[in-house]
Amino acid sequence: MSVIFPAYNEEENVVFMVESIMETLAGMGITGEVIVVDDGSTDGTAEVAEEIAAGNPSVKLVRHPVNMGIGRAVRSGIENATMPWIFYTDCDGQFDLGELELLWNLRNDADVISGFRRHRRDPLMRLLYSFAYNTLAYVFFWGGFKDVDASFKLFRRDILGDFEIRSNSSVADLELLLFPKRLGYRVIQVPVSHYPRRAGTVSCESYRNGIFAWVRIGPVVEMFVQLLRLRARVWRGDVVAKD
Repeated sequence: MSVIFPAYNEEENVVFMVESIMETLAGMGITGEVIVVDDGSTDGTAEVAEEIAAGNPSVKLVRHPVNMGIGRAVRSGIENATMPWIFYTDCDGQFDLGELELLWNLRNDADVISGFRRHRRDPLMRLLYSFAYNTLAYVFFWGGFKDVDASFKLFRRDILGDFEIRSNSSVADLELLLFPKRLGYRVIQVPVSHYPRRAGTVSCESYRNGIFAWVRIGPVVEMFVQLLRLRARVWRGDVVAKD
């Protein structure tokens, strides 16, 4: 399994995440590689990840010179993945990596297994934005999925030859559900646990205090624009990437 951690200013979390997933994979008896994609961090994320990779051949560091968005980071991770299965999740410690086994046990019945947050542990403003985004996704694409912006996904690498992920934002999470489903692949969603951010700050937030958080308007607008582009792409039937 290839594990992808998109990371932007996650200096305080990257060691914990890599060590946790290596322990999880070992406990599951899985041969794996860990790909940390540093998405133009301004802190020491890349340096910490580079130090880990220097001491562990199963860990790779991919670096973006500037911040390009989580969707682009996921694509970079996929481009560098070599294993038959790919697992991707955020590098902020909000998911229980031990629950990867829940997804892995369903691999014979699905091509994409995606977690949805059973009880999301985020500030009120983030929950409202997420509700609005999920509602738009439901209307634009006639439903079909829960919690489309949850980043806890396991999928077969070979299906990625049949479609192309283009969104640079977390709309990429929706693409990883929508296109496989439309192409006839088996997509399953399962409930998973969710926790407050382990450490560090959220890149799209300008302020957070308890249940309150103010999300910067720029990333929200960009997500909406990319959602519209995805809607137009589906209308055109522009799904299959191969000639």
